[in-house]
Amino acid sequence: MLWILHGNADRMQLFKWMAFDLRKSDFFVIFVGDNAIAMQYQIALYIYGMATMFYAMMAFFFWRKGGRLSILVAILMTTICLGCIKDVPFLHDELSGFTEFWAQLTAVDMVAVPMYAFVLAELVRPGWLTIRSIVIQEMPFLILPALFIFSGINLFYYILVGWAAVYGTFFLIWTMVWIPRYNAALRQRYSYTENVNLGWLRVILYTFYVILALWIADCIVIHLNIEILYMAGSLMLWMVICYFIYRHESVIDELKGIAYPETPAAEAVGNEVQSSSDLSRRIMTLFDEQRIFLNPHLKLSDVAREVGSNRTYVSAFFNREASSSFYDFVNSRRIDHALRLLDETDLSIKEIAAQSGFNSPQAFVRVFTRFKSLSPTAYRKNKFEI
Repeated sequence: MLWILHGNADRMQLFKWMAFDLRKSDFFVIFVGDNAIAMQYQIALYIYGMATMFYAMMAFFFWRKGGRLSILVAILMTTICLGCIKDVPFLHDELSGFTEFWAQLTAVDMVAVPMYAFVLAELVRPGWLTIRSIVIQEMPFLILPALFIFSGINLFYYILVGWAAVYGTFFLIWTMVWIPRYNAALRQRYSYTENVNLGWLRVILYTFYVILALWIADCIVIHLNIEILYMAGSLMLWMVICYFIYRHESVIDELKGIAYPETPAAEAVGNEVQSSSDLSRRIMTLFDEQRIFLNPHLKLSDVAREVGSNRTYVSAFFNREASSSFYDFVNSRRIDHALRLLDETDLSIKEIAAQSGFNSPQAFVRVFTRFKSLSPTAYRKNKFEI
């Protein structure tokens, strides 16, 4: 049954009707005051509809992509999508002031809070999460909602909200601490940063604080306006995050041993023990004669495979003997090659970037400027002026 109510008189009539026959519980209420509340309800439905479709699509895309990170995102997207579907039939309860039942729905939704943390953890420390740690972190978000729903004691709800706020803040700070460590680890194993670097995540995390504040406000002061702000903000934020995560390459295999340092025996090729000088000769031949640095997707494991060694020994060569990270060593060779092309040819910056082993002109300009303190264009201009 659809009830469209105007003002307090109609509202009181509805409550009398409900008290008269409690069996008539199948009703749908819209309170209208100058059409403002009806418009508010329509906006909420529209945002919920968009959110449901978006999260469902992202769940499908990430599940099909595969990999630990993508599967975690797909599970999170599925959970949020089901939460949206669950809440839509009860939006009128929040609009009508039936806050106790809406608080119970919100408590159930909090099962997704640790899933946000799992995605962040897999981004900055690939492979660190275990089934045991996932279960332990999920337990409070399963037990507290159950206690609140079955006991009706509001204290459990506020404990749940408080714990979610503390837990979320901890993981946001933890992620900020680990992003530089992750990016430093990349330089030991990758010659490029496109689609593996997490610089974008640092900016995104600042907006998470705003979303977290709106969510806490939505949990404590249950109001449809706050719900609309929270849902719209979360939706826009996840559109950006999903774009970057979907492009993000899996680095779990390449970074294995960074968070938990590996020993030479872990990746030894048979019983081979190579001298430092022999390994150095092989690596330098690979760079000087075969010019392996021109591969735009070169990784430490590629070099280890070519010289018949393992990543631990090869990484030690760059860190100790070459006194450089793998990233800097490879890109210094690329820049030297690019300098010759800039000096001796009329090739465009885009062509030089491609022929020097860079993934894009933007990456070339960024790395060149870092090494030479001026852009490739400025360097070429200065040479012509001389």
